[in-house]
Amino acid sequence: MSGPDRQEIATRLRGLLAGQDGGDLAATARRLGVEEVSLRMSIDELSPFPTIDVLTAVVGLYGVDPTFLLTGRYDAATHRRALQGNSADAADAIRHIAGGPAERPTVAQPTAEPPRLHIV
Repeated sequence: MSGPDRQEIATRLRGLLAGQDGGDLAATARRLGVEEVSLRMSIDELSPFPTIDVLTAVVGLYGVDPTFLLTGRYDAATHRRALQGNSADAADAIRHIAGGPAERPTVAQPTAEPPRLHIV
């Protein structure tokens, strides 16, 4: 199985958030409890990078199945766990779905600080 597709995730996120808060992304970000830049990155139409915090907030606020959000396929077991758990459980489920041991997650995650370039 290939990893989740960022474009498809962003499309599902945009569908869930469409019409919310009068189209004011800053208000939507506040309601979700995430940074506006994270929300914008997550739903960008050209080059989306869905973030764990946005995905977790959407799962928690809307009660969405994390498997559906990432893959487009409904999974009753992950949906039930997400509804019964807390945000840390939802984030763990998203990380698990986003990438297994053989694949890298396509969901944006913090990276190590890039190496500094020394220009002479």
